[in-house]
Amino acid sequence: MHPIDSAAPTTVRASRLAVIGANLGEQSPLPAYRPVRAMTTTTLDPNAPAAMRERVARGRLATPLPYGVQSDYDRSDAALDLPAVILDNGILRATVLPALGGRVWSLREQRTGRELLLTPDRLRYAGFALTDAWFAGGIEWNLGSTGHATTTCRPMHAAVVDSPCGQALRLWEWERTRDLILVIDLTLAGDRLLASTRVINPDPEPKPLYYWTNIAVPETPHTRVLTPATHAWRTSYSGSLDRVSVPHPDGPADISYPAASAASADYFFDVVAQTGRSITAVEPDGLGFAQTSTGELHGRKLFLWGSARGGRRWQRWLVGDRTYAEIQAGVCTTQLEHDLIDGSAERSWTEAFGAARLDPGVVGAPFTEAAAAAAEAVATAVPVAELEAWHEQWLREFASQSLHERLADGSGWGRVELALRGDSAPAGVDFPEVADNSRLGAAVLAGEQLDEPLLPLISPRWRRAIAHAPDGWWRSYALGVAAHLDGSAAEAAAHYRESIAHRPTAVALRGLAVLSTDVAEAAAFYAQARTLDPHTRGLLTEQVTGLLDAGRPADALAAIDAADSALRAHGRTRLLHARALHALGRDAEAAALLADSGLEVPDLAEGDRVIGELWRAVAPGQPLPAALDFSMTGD
Repeated sequence: MHPIDSAAPTTVRASRLAVIGANLGEQSPLPAYRPVRAMTTTTLDPNAPAAMRERVARGRLATPLPYGVQSDYDRSDAALDLPAVILDNGILRATVLPALGGRVWSLREQRTGRELLLTPDRLRYAGFALTDAWFAGGIEWNLGSTGHATTTCRPMHAAVVDSPCGQALRLWEWERTRDLILVIDLTLAGDRLLASTRVINPDPEPKPLYYWTNIAVPETPHTRVLTPATHAWRTSYSGSLDRVSVPHPDGPADISYPAASAASADYFFDVVAQTGRSITAVEPDGLGFAQTSTGELHGRKLFLWGSARGGRRWQRWLVGDRTYAEIQAGVCTTQLEHDLIDGSAERSWTEAFGAARLDPGVVGAPFTEAAAAAAEAVATAVPVAELEAWHEQWLREFASQSLHERLADGSGWGRVELALRGDSAPAGVDFPEVADNSRLGAAVLAGEQLDEPLLPLISPRWRRAIAHAPDGWWRSYALGVAAHLDGSAAEAAAHYRESIAHRPTAVALRGLAVLSTDVAEAAAFYAQARTLDPHTRGLLTEQVTGLLDAGRPADALAAIDAADSALRAHGRTRLLHARALHALGRDAEAAALLADSGLEVPDLAEGDRVIGELWRAVAPGQPLPAALDFSMTGD
């Protein structure tokens, strides 16, 4: 890597990306009282080190609040026109999507025209992220907690800054579940994309730190993923984290070839003791993709979908006829762990991404030999000393520089959070006023009553501010949600009722419904809430699910029948309809509904087996249709 001697200085310009894909929809007005996705890993290898156990026990989020859930996307083929930013140095061209978490959508070699990343033909969302919506492809930046970040389908601020080899694109945002600031400078140095990253803690208290970069790379039947390791920590969808040998954890199958594994799995390679850590995905001709970084990123991971029918179905669901694997890098060894960032501190690192070129004769060599050759090739292309020197120069001379041309706005919440603290923005970023719901947060700070709905603000600082806000429906409601999350049911119910006395709202009535242990009472609260808000799909989903869980399928069907046509037609509602039919003994009708080629549940969650399990219940002995098989366990 010779960044100063690049063929041409990097230029950064605003652009647009035309793509076919789904509409993201609006976020739900309903606060999530628990994580959107339950942890699939529940047991830890008994031989796991004490420090790992401590990091695994730290930092779990009980709720994605103050973010709303993004689950109302569709599976349409709309013609989308997305804001984009292009980086170009004559050798590489990178396309970045600031409105979708700063995702690097494309990284293309100019001379050969070769795309280095998996770039989907269509933009498709699924329920994989901390706030639900996520899409596959490109390079993704994940700060926050275990899972795809709250910001992955939300806008980031973007501006042009300087770098040692021309211009750079600065991306930044205030991550609201942790109150941490993520800053990423992207530039092109020769044949590498460099991402120089800062995570800033603006507060005096230490906080859990989770960070992982996810890279989607094309997968063929012969793709091989290489990093020098003899062991890895594996999480699979069977629920455990285990230390296994690589590349043969369970027998003859070589997991360095992702297509050779049947089940979906994560392999977190044990590389923490190495310097110049790297991970490479390569084809038999020796060409592929490589990532390396400075020393702060200790983890390297392979995620593979596996060759079983369920994993392949998921890939078709997300990226059509393409197949891909993910190579990743993070602060900790595994994604179950959270490190700590000190108060009023920052952590930083630089990553390098680009083409891998190996001797084709070594690609198929024994794993140890092939992995060593891949690591050597990466170290030759990106010498660790040069990358560390780049990073130190960037920190000294560029990380805190003022912004030049602003290209995109993220959220306005950074500005409001700084006002809450009476602080100014760290050097190198600013947080302008943005015409989004952050204006309501500013109104709370100004002592105004809220007439518009705002998802409750739940950090200790906000709770203190809300406690002194003017009396009104939203203040009582927000205090109710805080008590609800604390497990103080009686206090929460009292606040919800007080809010309703000020002004009846669907969100406060729904809070009472969620709290209620009486099925009839909960159903009545949901009915009242849906009268006030007949269009929020989450209310119908919760109402019907509660009735089914309580053994009232006829009432569940009645609630579905009373909903408007758009809600009835949604795939999630149709799935609940099939559940109700099964509970009423109408299995033939339920099976027909499931087998309907038009049944698609857009917000199907990672690891969710509900469709397959329901099919086996309504059509015992009948093979599960391939379109309904989303199993990730290889069975």
